[in-house]
Amino acid sequence: MFDGVKFDWMPIIGPLIVLIVTMVSVALIFKLLFSWLPKRLFNFLLGPVCLIGLYLWAIPMNVGFHEYFQ
Repeated sequence: MFDGVKFDWMPIIGPLIVLIVTMVSVALIFKLLFSWLPKRLFNFLLGPVCLIGLYLWAIPMNVGFHEYFQ
């Protein structure tokens, strides 16, 4: 049934790798700058900081960065 179906994974894998790198780098910068915060506050703010990393990744995807991987 699916013998002749070929799927190009590169348009999906490339942006996902960039997403992972972006979110890890934003979290690392947050850890380096704000590790002095109390542990509960640091852990509470880590989620919103990772969402900021997602937002930083999503902006270039709409500007044409996604076409680079196609």
